[in-house]
Amino acid sequence: MYILSQDRKILFQFGGEEGFSMLNVTRNFGGKEKYSIIAGNVQVIGTYPEEKNALDELSKILEALEEGRNTYTMN
Repeated sequence: MYILSQDRKILFQFGGEEGFSMLNVTRNFGGKEKYSIIAGNVQVIGTYPEEKNALDELSKILEALEEGRNTYTMN
């Protein structure tokens, strides 16, 4: 599946041989936003004021994967 970042500037592949295999939520120290979704421990693809917001976004990505969608645009 291809995922377009929150700012709609980064398109990356999740899964497959060439894509990232892990998404996670981490606390963002020093930024005005407190939590980030990270792809492959390398690329920040979204930032959120609360952990719940970031986890909700991850749930939506998982739902899209389970539905077999080819693309997902982050909120």
